[in-house]
Amino acid sequence: MSSVEAFSPDLAAAYARKMIERESRGNGDQLNAMERVGRRCGLTARSLRRLVNGETKDPSISVFGRVRAAYLDHCARQIAELQNEIETEKLRFGNDHFQDLAAEAEALATKIRSAKEGTAR
Repeated sequence: MSSVEAFSPDLAAAYARKMIERESRGNGDQLNAMERVGRRCGLTARSLRRLVNGETKDPSISVFGRVRAAYLDHCARQIAELQNEIETEKLRFGNDHFQDLAAEAEALATKIRSAKEGTAR
């Protein structure tokens, strides 16, 4: 499914909301998190807030594409962190205990790369 087929204002808002929640460093950091996420999406914090709050009823496909691309980048960073942790644990406890996890994390990374390539088309 291409990003055009899956385009919806609700989905763009959900992606943005998830990124803001994960970016926030605690109570009182919501506005700063919105600024950081907005920069990654190529939006102002105000535009991002309006998207998340449903005030932007019909965001353009380019806005959706930028938010989706930022979300996929966010997911890729989280998977890279997980892979790093798995490698650390493999060194500590041996390869046998973590080989399955490493394979699953690599499969997720491959899916994200594939989704990002679909976005670029």
